[in-house]
Amino acid sequence: MKQSTKFKFTEIRIKSLKPELKTRTYSDQSLCNLKLTVTSQGTKTYYVRFKVKNKPINHRLGDASQILVDEARSRAVNYINFTSDLRLEQETGLTVNDVFNLYQENELSKRATIAGRTHALEVSYNKHLKQRIGKRFVAEVTRKVAKELFVDLEILGYSVHNRCLTAIKSAFNYVIEYEDDINLSINPFLSVTKMTEVQRSRYLTHEEAKRLLSALDKENNQDVADVYRIALFTGARLSNVKTMQWQEINFSNNQWLIPATNTKTNKVYELPLHRFVIDLLIKRRSRASDSPFVFASKTSKYGYVTGGDPIWKSAIKKADLYHENPNIRPRPHDLRRTFATWQLQAGTDISVVCKALCHTSLKHTMVYAHTNFDQVRDSVNKAFSGL
Repeated sequence: MKQSTKFKFTEIRIKSLKPELKTRTYSDQSLCNLKLTVTSQGTKTYYVRFKVKNKPINHRLGDASQILVDEARSRAVNYINFTSDLRLEQETGLTVNDVFNLYQENELSKRATIAGRTHALEVSYNKHLKQRIGKRFVAEVTRKVAKELFVDLEILGYSVHNRCLTAIKSAFNYVIEYEDDINLSINPFLSVTKMTEVQRSRYLTHEEAKRLLSALDKENNQDVADVYRIALFTGARLSNVKTMQWQEINFSNNQWLIPATNTKTNKVYELPLHRFVIDLLIKRRSRASDSPFVFASKTSKYGYVTGGDPIWKSAIKKADLYHENPNIRPRPHDLRRTFATWQLQAGTDISVVCKALCHTSLKHTMVYAHTNFDQVRDSVNKAFSGL
């Protein structure tokens, strides 16, 4: 079986490439302009390829045995920026919206999403980039414009900033790589780097969870409040809770069967349900409509409740859990981390918690494992008890 000609360049992958009868060229998935040629004698050489005023440029960057992949990418970006004179090739009237729409129609729309929802990159573009830069002509978007745009987005936090950057970079890379009839050869966002992500470790203490549950009782929208309650007691992702259907619940053995179409790994998962959840579901079933969804909504185009951020913010404020620092105040996904952390602190084997979280690997579960502060204090005191 032949090696694919397009993949993310890494040192291991590059070294593993074997020479063939004829010279072969490979493309870097992270930077489509970066190429690697492997001759029949085994010589591996990096090149950067692009166009300036419809003139193809094929510049040698260096021998793969002498420079690392990251250095090759850096040289490629620098050479493109230097050669292009900060201008982009384009069709007359081509806007940033045109570029992203091509990407959405021919790439994003074909990617499977949970319950057929809009892809996260499209959501990010529409929410944060479309109004800011969508109507601008591609030729106007220089490296300086691209940099200033994402400097402004930093105030929204690393998550929004980085996802928006992935969306717009991917859109330009797609058009450059696959839309041959469009004279677009330079990606102005290549030099923009992602913000450093904060490794989040926030989870609720038992006392905080009690305050949150009490606060949720006071919210007007109890449908959304129930979503958060179930998320805490099951550790399930909010998307799974919101799309929960009655046919997935087995009340005889207190089990929730999440279908493969609603999971990130495309696998069926069985979750045991705490008595609190069963009682909550029984109450909901007693007043349920004909909808197949547990959290049915007549106003949502999907048929089930969406959103819920205002309810969450209101509840954590009532519970005195809100903090101006976003890395300190709890987020909805922290309910999943809480679910895992409490079990691990209680001495549950991590393999069991892994199964409860529907993870395919223990390394994913370890992200949610956090030691109780009191346990750390006791360990320190014990270690120095002899002094």
